[in-house]
Amino acid sequence: MGRISEKELKNQIKNEEFSRAYFIYGDESYLKEFYVGKLQKKLVSGTFEDFNLHRFDGKQESVGDILKDADLLPMMGGCNLISACDYPFDKSDKDCKEIKEYLKDVPDTTVLVFWYNSVKPDIKKSARWKGVEAAFAKYGSSIEFCRKSESELIKMLISGCKKREAVLSPKNAAYLISVSGNDIKTLLNEVIKLSAYADGGEITKEDIDSLAVKCLQARIYDLSNAVVKGNYDKAYTVLDSLFAAKEDPVKVLSAISGCFVDMYRVKCAKTAGKPFDDVGAHFNYKGREFALKNASRDCSSLSFKQLRKSLDVIMDADNGLKSTSADERLILEEMLVKLLLISKEVQYD
Repeated sequence: MGRISEKELKNQIKNEEFSRAYFIYGDESYLKEFYVGKLQKKLVSGTFEDFNLHRFDGKQESVGDILKDADLLPMMGGCNLISACDYPFDKSDKDCKEIKEYLKDVPDTTVLVFWYNSVKPDIKKSARWKGVEAAFAKYGSSIEFCRKSESELIKMLISGCKKREAVLSPKNAAYLISVSGNDIKTLLNEVIKLSAYADGGEITKEDIDSLAVKCLQARIYDLSNAVVKGNYDKAYTVLDSLFAAKEDPVKVLSAISGCFVDMYRVKCAKTAGKPFDDVGAHFNYKGREFALKNASRDCSSLSFKQLRKSLDVIMDADNGLKSTSADERLILEEMLVKLLLISKEVQYD
């Protein structure tokens, strides 16, 4: 069946025209789990599910043991479904050869599903992964679930609210993504909550501000915005909230770094006479295009010199977190003071 799209997989499931083998991978965790569940429901749900469904943790099992179960006959003429998660084919040429040979002649009563949750197959750089994925594409189906673009997420959110008899405008859908992030599972949970609250009415920006849970990145945007505006009180309030929520200091610093890198990239684009969203053509901002809008807003008050100096300060803090035993909060607070001073063009050295 080859390398197929989400739409083609959906049609396979709907029409019950299944491949003998599936290789499912990509960055979008929710969709991977969702479609593995859909395949399972269609192929083995019912009385004999316990007999015909064989789940394997790829990190714990050998490919030989998995394929032994693939040779079993299903109970009462159903389907024998093999669901193997995170099998590390990059570790062994022998395993790669074994699965490639097996894919040439998968039993008619068996469907193999090798899918990846915590393991990320490197199809571009690893010859082993590339070979295995190509074999699945040749003898079965291979599907990569990439992050959805912001426009795709907006359509999904509007449709989700409509199904629940609530109204969400494209503008507020984009705002919800900027607040809660681009993880589909998180966004769908927010849609359920906001739709119930709206009770058949329209979901407003105020509703989102009151009810939606802010992701780490959104809170970091608040912090970076406070920094560039020189708002000491708000900057430290946000930092306090991050520590109160027990966020990992390294992740917090990484997110702060990302905001300043975004601003630097957008500043470069504007200086070159390009629109801010041109940055998305050179770097991966799929599903988080809002980051460029935020960067365009925030970088206007900072010069190249200020941005470069800010990035140096962030790098020093990163080195401090990873190579010293100094208090993590103290390192981040010191960094925040320096960033605030830089935004006001105050010399601190």
